[in-house]
Parts: sequence; C-alpha cells; structure tokens
Amino acid sequence: MTIRRQLVNFGRTTTDYRVGCGALGELDSLVSHVVGSPKRAMLICDALVSDEVHELARRALIDIGFSIEEVRFGADASLTRLADADALLARIADAAITADDLIVAVGGFELCSLVSYCSTVWCQGTSSVAIPLTLDAMCSVATSMRQLDVGDAAEMVGILPHWDMIVCDIDLVTARPVDEVGMGYVQLVSCALAESKRAWEQFPDLVDGMLAGREKSFADALCRAQTARGSAIRSANPSSRNAVLYGTVTARALGACLGGDVPAYRLLAEGMRFEARLAHDVCGFEADTLFDQDDLLEDLGIEELAFELDADRFIEALRRERFSRSNRFMLALPRFPGSIRLANVDDDVLHRHAEAFLASRRPDADADR
Repeated sequence: MTIRRQLVNFGRTTTDYRVGCGALGELDSLVSHVVGSPKRAMLICDALVSDEVHELARRALIDIGFSIEEVRFGADASLTRLADADALLARIADAAITADDLIVAVGGFELCSLVSYCSTVWCQGTSSVAIPLTLDAMCSVATSMRQLDVGDAAEMVGILPHWDMIVCDIDLVTARPVDEVGMGYVQLVSCALAESKRAWEQFPDLVDGMLAGREKSFADALCRAQTARGSAIRSANPSSRNAVLYGTVTARALGACLGGDVPAYRLLAEGMRFEARLAHDVCGFEADTLFDQDDLLEDLGIEELAFELDADRFIEALRRERFSRSNRFMLALPRFPGSIRLANVDDDVLHRHAEAFLASRRPDADADR
C-alpha cells in the first residue's frame, strides 16, 4: 500500500506522520528533507530493534549523507527516569549534536518517550524522527510521552512531543499476538470513542480488518487515533484536554494493588471498563455504548481480568493516584462518543460501583451467578 501522510497539529508544533507497509524500506526518501543540510545524526535504539531494522535505519541515514553516532540500549536498560534523560543528554553532548543535526529514535514507547524529551530540550529543540516498532507507540508517540520518574514519584516529568517526523511500518504489527499489540488495541478503542459518533460506529469494521491482518485497517485506525488525540490536546476546554486519561487512573490504581505481573494493556482495558460504568451513572453514558466497548475489547482478544481485591483498598489506591497529580478527585469519563470530560464522582457512587466491579472480577464470580 502507498505510504500515507497525515499532519498532526497541536500547540505550536506539526508532526509529519507517515504510515504504511514497507515504510522502513523507504526511510531514506522519507527522512531526506527533515533537515536542510545533513551532517550529523544520532541513532538511538532499544532492545526491540532487530539487526535488520537497525541496518535499514543506519543505511538510510548514511545514504542521505549523515555521519552517525549510535546509542543502543540493552533489554535491562532503564529508560524511564529523569536520571536516564540526563545520561542520554550527556551522550548527545559527547556526539556534538547541534540544533541543525538529527536525532532518530527506533524502538518502543519508553525509548521514544525518552528521546522525545531529550531532543526537545537539547539546544531548545533539535530535529528528531521517531520510528516506533510497537502498535501502542505508533498510536501515541506523536501526542504524548511516558512521563519520567523522579525518585519515588512515578511518571511525573514530561512535555508535549516535538517530533519532525514519525515513520510507522505496518508490517511490524500485523498478525501479531495480542500480548504484543494489546496496548495498541486498547488505545485505539479509546481513541475511537473519543473522536466522534461516526468514528465509533465505523470502528467495528476496522477491528474486523485488523484481526484479518488488513494493512489498510491498521493505517486507518492509526490515522484516526492521531486526529482524536491531537484534537483533545489542542482543545480550548481544559477538561477536554484530559480525554487521553480515560481508563488510566484506574489502570494505575489496579497496578499498584495487583503488582507488576499483570500486563499493562489488561489493566488499561479494566480501567476503561470500570470508568465506563461510572460514566453511565455520573454522565448518562448509554449502556449500549458501554457494552459495545466491552464487545470490542473481547473481539480484540482482551478478556476481563480475574482478581480479588478489597473495595476499600481499591478506592484508596484510586484516590492516591489521582491526588498525586491533582487537588481534585475527577476522572476522565465518556458522556457519549466524541465527548470525554473530567467529572466529579460522589463517594457513594464510587463505592457502589467499586464493590460491584470487584465482585464481578472475583475468580469464583461465574460460579456465583
């Protein structure tokens, strides 16, 4: 398929977003005009990068005319702390990278987030290209980053990305098991719900196409995700700008309670399921739309999670998570497709839904029905 182009605009930045099959094979022509006069480039890769992908990226930069400095992180490398950004900035300084040079990130969401932060602050902004290798990174790196940890405070330091170009190769994510693409699937469901009623009604067809391995369906879903996330971030309404938080507060709270063995995509799916039920009570979110969301997640292979958790402990974790970032306990809840806004949740509503949700997730819940 043809490499598709979409301009992602928010704030004062515009990102040239490219997506299609075989995009890595056309990297030299895609990236050739990002900087005016190619001189130096820093190629930064994580452990997800195969030798083949690394060679494609390296050869493309050389063919354009760059001399290359490389940083390759191993599987055990830390990429999520502010100290890790300081260390990478030191490597950028050693390579004598200037504002006229190029920084290229190849890897998953954490690596792209780290590089996004560093390239934005280096020389008050250095040209940068992201080559995300996972579906969730393809969905989100244009508009957000995994915020950096400071001491015991997790995910607290971040900025809006300022990528010049993002190149997504659909071949890397088609026909992959759900454990590899699950986070991307969940984010795409959330984006479809946030975009519009029309996008939500059309999304089941895209799900069918993605499950069938159709490249166009992946490209359509990813491009629509950029529209939804970009619209939320540049919204004049501060409440609307928080639409990307849908499900995340509950996901983080569940993660704190259940430990690190549960895949992040399953936690986010549970967060969206729980918060959709809150929205039905708090915002009048239609039950049919709520169940449509459940069905889409199931169709994508993301089943309900079985666990046992005390309601008071769960609510305490929810409050602790939200109050670590805000002085008010408000959650990003859907009102209808195309509208996700911050909303207050009364204590009695929160307790009632928490108890019902947790009772339905007990391992013996099916036997009790």
